[in-house]
Formats: sequence, structure tokens, C-alpha cells
Amino acid sequence: MNAAYFRRMIDYTFWEHRQVRECVLALSEEQYRRPCAYSIGSVHEQVVHTMGAEWLWLQRVRGETPDLFLKAEDFADRNAVRARWDEIEAGWREFVDALRDDQLEQPISYISITDKARHEQPLWECLAQIVNHATDHRAQILALIHQVGGRTMAQDFIFYTWQKPNL
Repeated sequence: MNAAYFRRMIDYTFWEHRQVRECVLALSEEQYRRPCAYSIGSVHEQVVHTMGAEWLWLQRVRGETPDLFLKAEDFADRNAVRARWDEIEAGWREFVDALRDDQLEQPISYISITDKARHEQPLWECLAQIVNHATDHRAQILALIHQVGGRTMAQDFIFYTWQKPNL
């Protein structure tokens, strides 16, 4: 494990987010907002949750401790979501572009919004959480898109590597 690995995985994460975004954009407004009993709710709510977690973890790895989570109702439409997510992506790319191998074991301390407890873990575990959480929630977003009648696609890492070889 090294910084180059996490740069690659963050690039995969945001590359895949853009693929899923195309599926989201193809939905009607009704499909996008339709309440669903699965996971967090509508496609809109699921997308904002995923984006919010990436924003939250970016703040944490930067040494900040946010005490709130992004709310779906604060994003009026898909353009507002996209604008904010583009900012978050830029922040992550800036962070991992400057990342060095020797920083991966650096402890990250934060207070969890979920359980209100203080946690500390190495930076590499936080980065792994971002990639894993994104994959999990993209799968949920794709499941919701399928449920509301939208077009979906595969999100396997191998498809990314075919498009963006790292040789």
C-alpha cells in the first residue's frame, strides 16, 4: 500500500461517480425524487448522502471536525448537487495529489456524527473507507435507478482499468 494506490482508487471513485451521474441525469424529476423504502430513500437522497460522506471525510483528513451532515433538502436540483460534488472531488484530488507514503500511518482523530464518540485511526483506513463507502452507495444508487425504471451500468474496477490503464 502506498500513496499511488490511493490516488488510483480515488481517481476510480470519481471516474465511476461520473458514470453513475449519467444514469442519474437520464431520470425524470419524478423518478429522481420518488420515495423508496430501500436504504436512505430516493435517488436524490442517496446521491446527497454519498456526496456528504465524501465531504465529511475530506474535512476529517484535513484536520477539521464538522458537526453536521449535508442534507438532501439543501440541494434544490441535480445541478446544485453536481456543483457541490465537483468542489468535493477537486478537494479530494488536491489532497491525494499531495499525499506521501509516509503520511498513510498518520493518525486521524475525529468525532463521529453517528455515535458522537471520538475515534482515531490511520489515514489509510480513512481513505479505504471513502473508496469502499462510495462503491457501496453507487451500487445502492444503481439499484434505486433500476427500481424507478432507469438505465444502469456496471461499476466494476476492471472497467475503469480498461479505460485508464496504469502501466
